[in-house]
Amino acid sequence: MLDATIPLLFLIGVVGIIVVIAVADQFARLNARLEKLERDVAQLRRVHQASTAAERAPQGVAAEEAAPQPEVLEALPAEPPSPPPPRPQPPIQGVDGGALESWIGRQGFGWAAVVLLLFATAFFLKYAFENRWIGELGRVSLGVLAGVVLCLAGWRYHRKGWRAFSQMLTAGGVVLLYLATYGAFGYYDLISRGTAGFFLVLLVVGTGCLAISYEAPAIANMAVIGALLNPLLLYTGRDQYPILFPYLLVLNGGVAALALFRRWHVVATLSLLGTQGLFWGWYAEHYHPEKLLPALAFQLGLFALFLAHHLLVPVLRGRHVDVEELVRVPLNALFLTVAGYVLLNEDYHRWLGSLSLMMAAVYAAFGWLLLRRHAEDPWHVLIVASVSLAFLAMVFPLEADAAWIGLGWAVEGLALWWFGLRVRADALRVLGVVLLALAVLRLLAFDSPWEGREPFVPVFNKYAVPALLISGCVASAAIASRRFLPRPGDLDGLALFAAGVGGVLLVWMVLSFDTYQFFTALAAEEADAVHLLRMANTSLSILWAAYAAFVLTLGFRLQIRLLRWTALGLFGLTLGKVFLVDLAGLPGLYRVAAFFVLSMMMGAAAWGYHKLEHLHGPARQAR
Repeated sequence: MLDATIPLLFLIGVVGIIVVIAVADQFARLNARLEKLERDVAQLRRVHQASTAAERAPQGVAAEEAAPQPEVLEALPAEPPSPPPPRPQPPIQGVDGGALESWIGRQGFGWAAVVLLLFATAFFLKYAFENRWIGELGRVSLGVLAGVVLCLAGWRYHRKGWRAFSQMLTAGGVVLLYLATYGAFGYYDLISRGTAGFFLVLLVVGTGCLAISYEAPAIANMAVIGALLNPLLLYTGRDQYPILFPYLLVLNGGVAALALFRRWHVVATLSLLGTQGLFWGWYAEHYHPEKLLPALAFQLGLFALFLAHHLLVPVLRGRHVDVEELVRVPLNALFLTVAGYVLLNEDYHRWLGSLSLMMAAVYAAFGWLLLRRHAEDPWHVLIVASVSLAFLAMVFPLEADAAWIGLGWAVEGLALWWFGLRVRADALRVLGVVLLALAVLRLLAFDSPWEGREPFVPVFNKYAVPALLISGCVASAAIASRRFLPRPGDLDGLALFAAGVGGVLLVWMVLSFDTYQFFTALAAEEADAVHLLRMANTSLSILWAAYAAFVLTLGFRLQIRLLRWTALGLFGLTLGKVFLVDLAGLPGLYRVAAFFVLSMMMGAAAWGYHKLEHLHGPARQAR
């Protein structure tokens, strides 16, 4: 009996509001058309009477004597007076902040009153329920009745022109209807889940219709806030996720559908953020691994709703997305990523890389569809492509060993940089720079063996190979820039300088680590540690001198002045080490070897500069 009575109450309440508003609105339009027709008929009558009197006047008489229009007009019946327009409420005057004072008094206090009324009603009903003043059916009936009354009062004041006040009343009524609906099936079991789902859909649709009819985003925002507050106000400590998750999905489905037709700010973002807040509150208190599938299905459903909205806005509606919608693209992906990692990492870590690759493919297909159907919105395409690349970059830390993560980012960054140069897309180049910078930062901060290593094979080890390849990616970005940007601008010139010098110095750093730590790792296990430490310092000086000579030679052969200046800087650094460190710390032949090799390398450098000047002249050397 109750299962049939409560649906009837909701159906009468919600549908009745919409029908009454629609009929009254149609009646008001017909009345306005009738008044306009009466005014037009009266005007035509006056014109006809005046023209008839003018034709009957004798010829040659002055106009003021021949056409006594005032007497004729006075004899005509008076025009029925039109209803006066609603008097606008004057702003509060007398102080400099009059407009602010008016807003606070009329809207700020009004919205505060609505919110306080809702809380007072909820707390009163909760107190009455706990003390058994009202039965379960009576509680729900009171909620429905109060919601209907507030919505009807809102419509009445909307017809009077009280726009803000009518929105306050209507929003309060919608919230009470949400409250009653959620309580009826979530806590009192008065209706079945299927019936409750039907009325939840009806409420969401009805709220959207009211907001669209009033052109009032405030109603939609207030309805969303009330819908999100309902689970908190009615919380009893029991885990109600079989009710909570469908309820939230229905709410967000309605909001996403509404956002397709109205570009109202805050509504969709508020719904997404509030829903995630409720989910993580539930997770902190009630989650158990046995509830993995419902939790994961809820997050996937929420993600699919907003992904579909982002796809339908440009493809079906044919309009550009605004800034808020652009922000929701990565925000939606971020929420799914965090939820997937938290829910799956402990037991299904090996699948995370594959899932990340699947998400990258989903967003890549999304971007391709945007390019085919709505390419005139480049920012939307760029954001979607960035999210796809972010998921692709996540595959490396999830699947690869630590030392190879940075290499994956560097390869992806180099590909974006090269492709951005080819198609003249600055945004792709920026993404490439970001990924290359992340790869270098990871190499320096996490992968470099600053605290020493176990004995290893120089160069061919798990640190040097990926590190040298990362350095090669950075240097290759500089080479690509020289090829495709013969005359770079200021920012391009800065990027070219950073990539060129950075690639050379990264190789120098990796080789220095391998050379020095090869001997120190052996010294930690052998008795003759002093000899090995001296060999480490001597070998480091020799390596620096030889590498500087190699870079200088490369600068001569490729005619790149930047490489030559980098080599000169390395020579200066080596010279400083030899005099400040080796001269005091290396005895005998170690010192001789360091000084001799450095002198030979610097002599070869001087010979190269003399030969360059002799063969090509000063102009060639200045290049």
